[in-house]
Amino acid sequence: MSVCSAKDFFRIVYLLERHLGMEPTFTTEILSLTGSSAISASGIDIAPDKKLDTEADYDLVVIPPMEGPALLSGQWKTSNLIPWLNKRIEKGSSVLAMTTAVCFLAATGRVNDRLIATHWAYVRHLEELFPHVSFGAHGSYLCHDRIYTSGSLDGCFDALLEYVAAAKGDRFSQLCAAHLLVSDPYKLKPILPGHRNHRDEAIIQVQDWIEGNYSLPITIQALAQSFNFSDRNLKRRFQAATGISINQYIQKARVDKAKKLLISREMDVKAIAYEVGYENVSFFIRLFKRSTGVTPTKWRNGELPPGD
Repeated sequence: MSVCSAKDFFRIVYLLERHLGMEPTFTTEILSLTGSSAISASGIDIAPDKKLDTEADYDLVVIPPMEGPALLSGQWKTSNLIPWLNKRIEKGSSVLAMTTAVCFLAATGRVNDRLIATHWAYVRHLEELFPHVSFGAHGSYLCHDRIYTSGSLDGCFDALLEYVAAAKGDRFSQLCAAHLLVSDPYKLKPILPGHRNHRDEAIIQVQDWIEGNYSLPITIQALAQSFNFSDRNLKRRFQAATGISINQYIQKARVDKAKKLLISREMDVKAIAYEVGYENVSFFIRLFKRSTGVTPTKWRNGELPPGD
């Protein structure tokens, strides 16, 4: 499922590029250690395109997870994937390790003294194996210096969307998010990279609540009361954990949601402003332009500032 999800993601990218008259950006390959077919945990035969090449360069390496029993057995510790991966990182490749696959990443020694995301059920086991690495059960993903780790399959998509945003711009990444949809666009999570690289679980709960209730009137006083903080302590801890203020985070979440609605809904700007929590449409337009460099209408039409 994970291998096919990553492959299908870049198929959607290709189809969007073709639809928009763009040259294709990415080529994907499925690799195995020997070049032979691999049997997934559920018994599905996966035919690779080629075997691991010690000299080939890749912009991004995606490592699918393994089942819990395979992780616990420790057979992966002697895998040739570990030195191969170490060399890829040394040569500048980005890496996405999905849930339990972080064991390969941790074994390279490249993430010592960092916080990385993994499946919640294996945090303790991995911390015992790698005491110099900090593991967190993040539902989405974390990123440090081109190293992405995800705590769920959804987190894998979130990480890939950030990777595409860096390569193709935010608006194109938002289009990819919309085309990945299997449900209502209102359920799409914000793409707010870099603000969850922390272990303050109480602040993560606050972030989750903001992202799920962005359209409501939100005050620091009400948030502090709901999550058992003083106003001052909430502001201090939120800034320390995320790198930005609560009000900035609320604005980022609302602007990001507006981008998704601009792409996926035939709503006028006034209606979208109201949907994301702003009754004053002029204020919303100024905020959106300050964030993106263009008005909501121009952003919807793809009239972006140079370099985006």
